Amino acid sequence: MSIIIEGRRPTRLGQLLRWTGVLLAAATFAGGLTAIVSYVSLAEDVPNIVTLADYRPPITTHVYGQEGQLIGELYREKRIYVPYERIPKILVQAVLASEDDRFFVHGGLDYWGILRAAVANVRAMRVVQGGSTITQQVAKALLIEAEGYGSGTAKKLGRKVKEAILARRLERKLAKTDILTLYLNQIFFGNQAYGVEAAAENYFRKHVEELSIAEAALLAGLPQAPSSYSPISHPEEARQRREYVLKRMNECGFISATEAEEARTTAIPIYRAPNFAKETTPFFTEHVRRLLVEAYGEKQVLEGGLEVTTTVDVERYRAAEDAAYEKLRMVDKRQGFQGPLKHLETPDETSKFLAAYTNELERLDRKSKLEDRELYVGVVSRVDRPQQLLELKIGPHRAVLPLAAMRWARTPNPELYFDSALISEIPKSMRVGDVLLVRTTTLERLKKSELAGGYLKNVPTAVQLVALEQEPRLEAALMSVDVDSGYVLAMLGGYSFDRSEFNRAIQSCRQPGSSFKPIVYSGAIEMLGWNASTTVLDAPLTFDDPDAQRRWKPQNFGDKFLGEVTVRTALQNSMNIPAVRTAMAVSLDELVGNPEKGKEGWAKRLGIKTKLPHELGVALGQGCVTMNELVEAYRLFASLGARSPQVFITRVVDRDGKVLQDAGHHSDPWGGPRIRTERALKAAFSPPEQIIEAETAFLITRLMRNVVTGGTGVAAQAVGVPVAGKTGTTNDSFDAWFVGFSTEIVTAAWVGYDDYVVPMGRYEQGGRAALPLWVTYMKKAIKRPTREFDAPPNIEWIRIDPKTGHRAGPSSGAGVVEAYKKGSEPSELTEAGTAKAHQIGKVDER
Repeated sequence: MSIIIEGRRPTRLGQLLRWTGVLLAAATFAGGLTAIVSYVSLAEDVPNIVTLADYRPPITTHVYGQEGQLIGELYREKRIYVPYERIPKILVQAVLASEDDRFFVHGGLDYWGILRAAVANVRAMRVVQGGSTITQQVAKALLIEAEGYGSGTAKKLGRKVKEAILARRLERKLAKTDILTLYLNQIFFGNQAYGVEAAAENYFRKHVEELSIAEAALLAGLPQAPSSYSPISHPEEARQRREYVLKRMNECGFISATEAEEARTTAIPIYRAPNFAKETTPFFTEHVRRLLVEAYGEKQVLEGGLEVTTTVDVERYRAAEDAAYEKLRMVDKRQGFQGPLKHLETPDETSKFLAAYTNELERLDRKSKLEDRELYVGVVSRVDRPQQLLELKIGPHRAVLPLAAMRWARTPNPELYFDSALISEIPKSMRVGDVLLVRTTTLERLKKSELAGGYLKNVPTAVQLVALEQEPRLEAALMSVDVDSGYVLAMLGGYSFDRSEFNRAIQSCRQPGSSFKPIVYSGAIEMLGWNASTTVLDAPLTFDDPDAQRRWKPQNFGDKFLGEVTVRTALQNSMNIPAVRTAMAVSLDELVGNPEKGKEGWAKRLGIKTKLPHELGVALGQGCVTMNELVEAYRLFASLGARSPQVFITRVVDRDGKVLQDAGHHSDPWGGPRIRTERALKAAFSPPEQIIEAETAFLITRLMRNVVTGGTGVAAQAVGVPVAGKTGTTNDSFDAWFVGFSTEIVTAAWVGYDDYVVPMGRYEQGGRAALPLWVTYMKKAIKRPTREFDAPPNIEWIRIDPKTGHRAGPSSGAGVVEAYKKGSEPSELTEAGTAKAHQIGKVDER
């Protein structure tokens, strides 16, 4: 018999509880699994720093001049890594006192520190202490760097978890001093500075090892809120924050009360972050930046901490800037007065303007007096026409602008010659309320001015005198290269980098005018065997183009023709017709090239890479070239036809000390013995390439010496050493050039407007507008004793009659000594009568 026992059926509540337990267990399991998966995923997504060597933050690339001066810093974050050993103890203590005094005790999270910070902030009714430990701050900073500011600072649980994971990992893997090293190199201090070394340099112009207690306290107070506590924009808040840090340092036993009080009362000079690129060699540094990005990529340049040595000579660059500033203003004044900076219509406008300018003078510490020879902005307060002077207010100061100090201020007219257009009375357009740019001057200085003339009679003596000035609308460029090494010593791309970053020495293609003629004549010397005595016919030429239905008739300057002239005379006096006939003799295919006939072209061989027009006007510089191309062509002449590469960057070393590039010359004294030896060995196996015959280069150099000793470039003799060169002026004087060289350096100078709307005055030729700039620069740029140009062995020296090019006979006077390639020297004597040198061209009777 079987017994069946029936159990009670479960209640609904029991079933509900049972299923609830099952679901909770499943949810807990799923949640735990999700958390584990999320943790693993997040852990894989944080920076993996196991040792200090794994810390590779973005650091600053430094660019140096050839003598080691810092000329540029390239970065996304300005950071200069320093090891813990270089960081002074007082700065470490200041940071610990300010941010985390239990750093060496806790394991990454400091609960007592969080509670203390909360209490302190409640008492102060504002945030005075942070609750995050230094380890947490490092973790946050590393996440921001890895993920970007938006993701790295997002108020999301995932970001907080990542921060905690990274903080624990740092504490587990690194020593406390390593974490401090990360912190002190990673954190942002404001003023464009990341890390303590960059902060010390930017704020105090010193290295981190040199910090005082007061300076260390100021820096230690910045990481919590770099903008709010900035000593530049919020000096009072910065002072209060520094005092708090000093108080905490004393409470922690790091400094005594006396030291804290001394530091509290110490005045600290504060600086804005320097901009070395703009303050030293801006046009050159910007071009180097472009070359670096092209070679290594933007990320490597802005984050890789490259150490870059360049060729620029800072002293020569400043000489170029000074020359352009002085001479371009002179040329610009010859163009006439552009008008006032602005006009103030009412007394109220004038009062507000003067008040604002007074505040600006006070900021610059110039309110008490006007400095001599400095530029100021003045407002015309009275026009005294009987006495021919203007009374001005310059902030709180009174000054007088006499007619003698503004005679150049004529109405612009490019057709008028400057000297004949000087004003003899104050322009009727000048009135009360005009805002003028002026420079302080003295009566003694005005007396020495060529423009003052007899206009000094009514000049007062008991008041500050000023002279009228204006910012040039003209532009200038200058490029200077060492002949032997190819080092670019100076490159000025314009009047002001702040006004325009366009580099006219590299990026601008301009008509070279007559500065192209040495390229034409050197081609005839090399390819046709011409020399200084070869004669060319200077007579009218006319060319008809039936397709274009136009006629071209080149003219000499002054519209004069001399008949038969020597090459020496033609180049010395920059004659146009002989240059065109020379181009005809060489042929355009040979001169500018013809790819269809396999002709490279003489100009390209010399370094003119820009495509030139296949027409005879090119002989007069009607094509366009860059200044850099002209410099390289002339450098080839100066180096007797042997070309070494042009160099901007001599050496690039990465953050680990690996040499990425070395293009330095073995003669460079700044390379050090070992580097110079390596370079000399390299040069022995790769000597400069001989591009043209040495005799050709020397003969064209001699012809350009004549340009300086007795031709259009005679003012270049003011340099005081042997130089050769050529002036250049384009039609209507849109461009003015002088390109010349000593045995040491070759330099080109250009002056003109960026556009071709308004020309310079019709008398602004290369010798008047560009040559003075070149001379002023070269006087400072030529540093070594300079010799005459060395002749190659295959050169003969013959005394000739410069008019005929024949040998000088007994009745031809002293004559001149000229150079010839052996076998090409003239044999005829001047008094021989019927003998003539070879004539190029026929008379055009049209």
